Amino acid sequence: MKLLTQADDFGFTRAVTYGIIDSIDLGIVRNTGLFANMPSAPFAVSFMKDRPHVCFGIDFNYVSGPCCADPKLIPHLVDENGNLIRSSVRVRDPRIQTEEGRREMLPLDEMYIELKAQYDRFVELTGQKPGYLHVHSLPVEPYIETIRHISKETGVIFSQDAIDQYDIAMWLKDHQGSMAKVADMSAMMQYDPWVDINRNKEYMLSHEYAMLGGHAGYVDADLMKLSSLSLERFKDAEMLMSDEIKQWIKENDIELITYNDLK
Repeated sequence: MKLLTQADDFGFTRAVTYGIIDSIDLGIVRNTGLFANMPSAPFAVSFMKDRPHVCFGIDFNYVSGPCCADPKLIPHLVDENGNLIRSSVRVRDPRIQTEEGRREMLPLDEMYIELKAQYDRFVELTGQKPGYLHVHSLPVEPYIETIRHISKETGVIFSQDAIDQYDIAMWLKDHQGSMAKVADMSAMMQYDPWVDINRNKEYMLSHEYAMLGGHAGYVDADLMKLSSLSLERFKDAEMLMSDEIKQWIKENDIELITYNDLK
């Protein structure tokens, strides 16, 4: 089996970045996507050049942190301070319930302006194209359509299209954080990634390609302010660095791959 191992939200905060780097250097992660719009993005990029075996992509982010585009050009996406409107606000808007409402909330032209600005910011920071394009949160129609458009424009693979093309068996998680986008500390402390790993091992091994992903990271004050998904991150990082997961990979002769291997 060929296993695509992925950690999302590289550069979200300094602590998340450190957790992902440890999950690469001490663990099995070989793919991670940059939040190019975040203040910690340049800090995250500083780790890239010494890790040529890792595929660094971009996680397009329209729900957290400052925008990359001119906020005057994307009035539906930002608040009065030029920050992207949080997903916790989006999910409380009744328009989110219908496609017509979602397209009204998130106009396609504005979504393209912001995501293309994030793509250009990635290239500016790194001097190269991202290795893949990936979603972050609330995968609504204008968002997905824009990513596919940028993929066609740039020739950079969209992760979902790669999953479909190669019939990649996904790690099916029972717990993805609060769908209400409210931080539930009790639920986060009860989260155990091994429950999902053990439930999916045989399913993944039955495929030629599989994906094992998560939100690896450590926790800092910035993360607690910016995301409803926080404490799960150090548990995902622990799993991705564990002797148990490395032993499972060794025993089953699993090859760790990147999106570069799918081109």
